[in-house]
Amino acid sequence: RVFVWNASLLISAILLQHAYSLPAPEFSWAQRKDRISITIELQGVKDDHIEIFENGTFTFEGVGSHRDRRDKVDRFRLDLTLLKELNASDSTCNGSCVGWKLTDADSTCKVQDGAGPWERCKIHLEAENITHCQVNSRFVRCILVKKRSESFWPHLLRGGARPKNMKVDWSQWIDEEKDGVRWNDAADRAWEWWKHDDEEEDEDSEEEARRKEELKDKFRKQARQRKGKKRKAADARGG
Repeated sequence: RVFVWNASLLISAILLQHAYSLPAPEFSWAQRKDRISITIELQGVKDDHIEIFENGTFTFEGVGSHRDRRDKVDRFRLDLTLLKELNASDSTCNGSCVGWKLTDADSTCKVQDGAGPWERCKIHLEAENITHCQVNSRFVRCILVKKRSESFWPHLLRGGARPKNMKVDWSQWIDEEKDGVRWNDAADRAWEWWKHDDEEEDEDSEEEARRKEELKDKFRKQARQRKGKKRKAADARGG
């Protein structure tokens, strides 16, 4: 019995050492008030395994290659400890996933019988409200729902760690004040409740039209300056 126990410990130690010796893939991240998006920059992924825990632990392991090194196929492993807890209690995603991975057959996640129409969740829409991952030929993308909807996290990882293989996913990023509101890009502020995109305005005089164009140019310039500052701040805290 002692021999079997010692052998089991030895095998576990070897497997653990092997896992931590695997190279970590490049990945990018973005966030909303209610979720985190993580994109693992590997293509042609196979033999993959994903684990997500409510305490914020995320693990990916699989075989694939980076886009700029397609001929170098290897086994990779990514271990992350996120800043806060996640809503991650069901690896089947209400019947739409297998091991956190969304199946190709379903485009919507299931709800309990008798649930109202407002409770239906569409997996493929932007308003994704269920923790899941999608593995395709170009990358692996995981949507990790936060334990509670709140202000943007100041950084992704616990302890403020910034590994070299992590970057900000600007294609998925949105400024916090724009999250969940209708935004007027020309004025760089939220639309007031009485203003609509299709609202017809009275014809302006030539002078009024000129002043409005000047204001729009001023707003655009200020928006570009704010966007540059926000990008620098985001890079400093998580990129």
